[in-house]
Amino acid sequence: MGSTTASTSDPEGAARLHLRRELEAHLDGLGYTSVRHINRVGAPAAEIARVSPVRGRLVYGETVLRADLRRRRCHDRLRFFAQRYTRRRSQILFFVAVEEECRDELEALLVELGIRGAVRGGNVHMLSVSIPGRRRQRSSA
Repeated sequence: MGSTTASTSDPEGAARLHLRRELEAHLDGLGYTSVRHINRVGAPAAEIARVSPVRGRLVYGETVLRADLRRRRCHDRLRFFAQRYTRRRSQILFFVAVEEECRDELEALLVELGIRGAVRGGNVHMLSVSIPGRRRQRSSA
């Protein structure tokens, strides 16, 4: 989970930018079109924060690359945004854009972190995105 001003010259920055664009397009399609910049003291700033102008509902979005799955900062951000509530104590939707190849790894991480399980995590939605120009690794079966 990196900066929002990633350079497109490095492969990781280009992949993150592609994930971000796909996530923003997905949120636009769901009706979350108003961009919000939410900065709370002591809290991490959301990579993407959108509001539905019709319903007034807030959603958060993050991009996750395979390298991020091992980083403590990524784990902390996932926990923080998955546990956000409104003033009326309803959960805020949280969308995570992830590379198709590492979706299973992210799902396992969310269970390990206690974000998702049989009962918890209904507000966390994953968007699998294929990264153009990357070859899929074949799994030996």
